[in-house]
Amino acid sequence: MGTTDDLRAVIEAIPTRTLAAKLRPLMPAIELRLQSGVHLREIGDALNQSAALDTNVKLATLKNYLQRYRSRQRAGGRQHVLPASEAARAHPPAPPAAAPPIAVTPSMLRELRNKKIDLESYMQIGRSMAKKKGT
Repeated sequence: MGTTDDLRAVIEAIPTRTLAAKLRPLMPAIELRLQSGVHLREIGDALNQSAALDTNVKLATLKNYLQRYRSRQRAGGRQHVLPASEAARAHPPAPPAAAPPIAVTPSMLRELRNKKIDLESYMQIGRSMAKKKGT
């Protein structure tokens, strides 16, 4: 059992080589900052100033990785775990569900088409409302 843990530690100690692999765990935090109004260029500058990446991140590359991350999120790809405080900000409560659409049948359309509309009564209602607003 100790051998497996030792091997796991050795594997985890191998440094990440690709920029994508280094940025992948940061994407949820980057997405949160973008939603709060920070520009992507500012995030890129901050990443470039950090010595942790050991490389410069071009803005176009960062945009590309962000686009890939978003498409994976839409497709239900790998989810990164956010701390509870960030997760609450990242996923606001869902809006209430919209009412189901009304089914319109051909007979309903026929009835509406054949309905007689008394335009005079609507004009009188409109005039009386205009008088009330004017006074």
